[in-house]
Amino acid sequence: MGLASAIYVGGALLAKVAKFLLVPFYVHYLTQAEVGVVVFLQAVSYALARVFPLGLGQAVKRYYVEFDDVTEADRFTAGIWWTVTAAAVGLSALLMGTASIWGQVIGAQIATSLIVLAVADAALQGVGTIPLMRYIVRQEPLAHSAFSIAQVVSVTGAVVVFVAVFGWGVEGVLWGEIVGYGVWALASAAIVNVPARWRPTFGRLREAFEYSVVLLPHLVFVWGITFADRLILEATVRLDELGVYGVGYQMATVMTMVTIAVSNAWLARFFRTGLADGGPEGYARTFSAVTVLALFLALGLVVFADVIIAVVATPEYGDAVLVLRLVVVAHVFHAANQFLMLPLFLTKETRHISTSTGLGLAANVLANLLLIPVLGIVGAAVATIAAYLVASAASFVFARRGYPVRLDWRSLSIAVGVASVLGGVALALPSDGRPALTILAKLGLCVAFPLVLLVWPGRAVLDRAHLERWTRQLSRVGRRSG
Repeated sequence: MGLASAIYVGGALLAKVAKFLLVPFYVHYLTQAEVGVVVFLQAVSYALARVFPLGLGQAVKRYYVEFDDVTEADRFTAGIWWTVTAAAVGLSALLMGTASIWGQVIGAQIATSLIVLAVADAALQGVGTIPLMRYIVRQEPLAHSAFSIAQVVSVTGAVVVFVAVFGWGVEGVLWGEIVGYGVWALASAAIVNVPARWRPTFGRLREAFEYSVVLLPHLVFVWGITFADRLILEATVRLDELGVYGVGYQMATVMTMVTIAVSNAWLARFFRTGLADGGPEGYARTFSAVTVLALFLALGLVVFADVIIAVVATPEYGDAVLVLRLVVVAHVFHAANQFLMLPLFLTKETRHISTSTGLGLAANVLANLLLIPVLGIVGAAVATIAAYLVASAASFVFARRGYPVRLDWRSLSIAVGVASVLGGVALALPSDGRPALTILAKLGLCVAFPLVLLVWPGRAVLDRAHLERWTRQLSRVGRRSG
């Protein structure tokens, strides 16, 4: 898992850097209220992009490995691509045609024309996901990373041109994404269909639908978790406050990008070996390692949240610091939930995934309704924690029913405790006086996290052998890139 994970993580981080560069760009070229509009519309497009493929991308990852003939597997994938494309076109056309009816219900402060563009943006994003699924299941991290980076860079470039050069403001952001994702939607046609010799097969489409259809509620519920806070905030607070929330939220997502990249690197292997002897033990070790990684990233983001916001935004976005810290905590549970769902995919008990996500959405909506009127954007961030905490707990309960999930609770508890103590000490350090010394002290506390776990008395919390192997592989990647 180490080398593939390093490549996936490297690609995800480079792609995320390109997205991060847009945050100070938005702050410079758009008003705070316009940033709030962008935050709302990007939540719409991101959520719909998850729904439009109808869950069939997961079917590619699950069924591709069951074909003995690679060409037949590619023809199956091509059939999925054409089905997803037809669904994205049809659903987006329906939503755009009726946007005047539902658009003002979900976004009273947002122009309907902008919501229409966001829907078109989502359709193009959805079509472009199938090549990524194929790369994941074929264990081609270099191709996956190259596709992701090139896509994000081209989209970012198009947004910059439409906003900075043409001066189109919020419309420029949407048109930049439409042009950028449109190019890669066309490229995905060749990437998927050329290996299949432009001969898609639909013979197992019904089976794929049966596998993925129970994921549709999950995708809708994911949409809800992603969108509920923006929806309620848009109706409750000013757009400039929504912009502050979006900046803090965006900075926190770097952790999820890394943990999803690690999951992608390990997924194909888990599907092949998860039911074999030693599969549950390997799953438990990987879960612990990913949790430690998530906690390490979370510690760094929480400790340096004020520095991050100061670098990417202006003083008017100061409240984004607390939002960032709270959403980072939420994304630790989100990372756990991603891995707790894998046994459900393996055993094809995907109906429970929708139940888990539905419970998370219910907790999210309830917490948003209760907390936003009192705490504003901070309440929305706390509600995000509630959503992923409930979802991950439910996924754990369901996963154990069909798969022997035996987590190392001792190691997990120690890691959480160490991260919490070090984070508390770092946040208690004085911020005035000598800022350089404060930053060095915080950095030292972050570095201390894995070191403390390595020397913890008794059975090691961190697996030294795995750590040494990952370090060697990362060094090789560094030498090759140099």
